Amino acid sequence: MSDWIKHDGGPQPVADDVWVELQGIHDPDPLWHAEAIRWEGRPFLYRVLNQHLIDAARLEGIRLGLEAAAREADKGSDRLAGEWREGFKADSHLEGRSDGMDEAAELIRALDPATIAKEADRE
Repeated sequence: MSDWIKHDGGPQPVADDVWVELQGIHDPDPLWHAEAIRWEGRPFLYRVLNQHLIDAARLEGIRLGLEAAAREADKGSDRLAGEWREGFKADSHLEGRSDGMDEAAELIRALDPATIAKEADRE
């Protein structure tokens, strides 16, 4: 659950399927899907109830993106290594590029999705 957030009466600040609680609304239920709230024209405080699910989905998306990037680096490394094996073995340039892509894949896999998410929030 997020902290209380001040809404200034402008447009809806969250996606339609986000569950929110409105401060001071107790009848009949303070819990709402964001799409059911009239956001514009009235300031109030709200908090996101399913923020933990939103955060988890965001981290999983970042993790999947990093893994996809690492797989692409692996494919590039394999392609370059194949070119090196089929060609003139003294071509250290291709071998070095292949090794570099292997190293890049390892570095990508070592990145932490939570750190990336925190850095993105600061920007």
